[in-house]
Amino acid sequence: MTLFAAGVGNQSSGAAIIALIVGLMALGVAVGWRLVRLLRVRRGISAGLRDEDPTVRGVAVQQAAEMGLASTAPSLLRAVRAETDPTVLAAVVRAVAARQWEPASTGGIVELRLWARAYAEKHPELRRGSGAAPLLPGVAGAVPPPSLDPTRASEFRTRQNQVPDLPGDEESPDHLPPEDLDRMNPVRVLVTGAGGPAGVAVIRALRSRGHHVIALDADPSAVGLRLASEHHVVPRADDPHYLAALLRVATICDAQALIATVAEEYRALSGAQDYLLEAGLRSVTPPLSAVELCIDKWAFFTHLDGDAFPVPATGLASAEGVAGPWIVKPRFGRGSRDVMACTTRTQLASALRQVPDPIVQTQLAGAEFTCDTLVDRTGAIVAVAPRWRTETRGGISVKGTTFEDAEVTNVVSLALKSVGLIGPANVQGFVAEDGGVAVHEINPRFSGGLPLTLAAGCDVVEEYLRDIMGLSVRPERLVARPGVSMSRYFCEVFEG
Repeated sequence: MTLFAAGVGNQSSGAAIIALIVGLMALGVAVGWRLVRLLRVRRGISAGLRDEDPTVRGVAVQQAAEMGLASTAPSLLRAVRAETDPTVLAAVVRAVAARQWEPASTGGIVELRLWARAYAEKHPELRRGSGAAPLLPGVAGAVPPPSLDPTRASEFRTRQNQVPDLPGDEESPDHLPPEDLDRMNPVRVLVTGAGGPAGVAVIRALRSRGHHVIALDADPSAVGLRLASEHHVVPRADDPHYLAALLRVATICDAQALIATVAEEYRALSGAQDYLLEAGLRSVTPPLSAVELCIDKWAFFTHLDGDAFPVPATGLASAEGVAGPWIVKPRFGRGSRDVMACTTRTQLASALRQVPDPIVQTQLAGAEFTCDTLVDRTGAIVAVAPRWRTETRGGISVKGTTFEDAEVTNVVSLALKSVGLIGPANVQGFVAEDGGVAVHEINPRFSGGLPLTLAAGCDVVEEYLRDIMGLSVRPERLVARPGVSMSRYFCEVFEG
């Protein structure tokens, strides 16, 4: 009996194993058949999108949408770049709009939606014909509605309460000063330019205030990426895919606010406010005309000189009429790159050959300063925090001291008003021995020496974020204590 029972048990076990193997083989065949079918369909769609008959191409567009944009967006993007038939292009717009619920999980989806929205805006006839205006595609679909899968509702964040409520009587976290009773709740902030000193300073300041920071940079090795809550690599701002990449990160990370620390990025962001808002991303960005005026150092000089501001004598690619000693720098440079000081005509001639698109300025005498400033969204100047640039390396302040000077504050404020900036900026200039103040540069972004201003009590980062989120800016938190000094040192971040 024992042997018989063991035999039956072995037979049962063997039958179960055989059944399992058969089941796995059947599953493999089914999966393989489905993959083959999908590949055939996809090849058919690709061929259909290239067909000479626009009717066939339109049908291929519908088939691509039915398969889902996550897998077919690249094919549709390639198709619309070559497509000339308006009926096919309209079919793509309607197909994309019909998939508005689909998560923006790839850069291709975001880019396709950006194209479709731009095309629909140029062709208002797409709104007509059906009585009600169709849903125009943008960058929505960042988060699947919980109703699609009620069992996973807790995994999905919503954007219903983007403006953080003011806190009640809850206990203050250790990382926030106890006196900040009307602080914001934590905000999910997208910070660009994570590899620069300004980006690093902003990331550290936001994290110290309890915010969730999503850092972006074009350089995968940028140190600021390692200091943030999470990070992503995106193309440079002059890359045509930059905006789509930024919006994709914003949607998949559920970012609420954007802080750009690279002035050149405003060229891509200035015309994208609707897209940013549709992705749930709030921002306060300066007018592009003001940014261009500051980036172009020759245009900046001619503008302020025309307003009779105290600015150094300046020449475009020539020192004619400009007294020495001289400073030669690129017209569109940044970060003190290719800036050369010259005391002789020989040095001047050499610098003019080496510096790209140069301008020549009289080298100002006196004490050099930088002002970290903030202009709120209404255009009101809410912060001017001056500090001496005691020592700089590579254009970045490594030693400095905050100070008070009514004339510096007045000239800096007038210069900001003249160019029409809003948001953060750093203004550089000199104070002569007789007390005269001259401004030679405005950078429409946070400065590399920002930590000194923050340490002196002028919290321009937090108040700028409040302004972005639609909350009132607090003037009492934008006053820098004079006499606070800074000395910088290297700090390392290790991985692996």
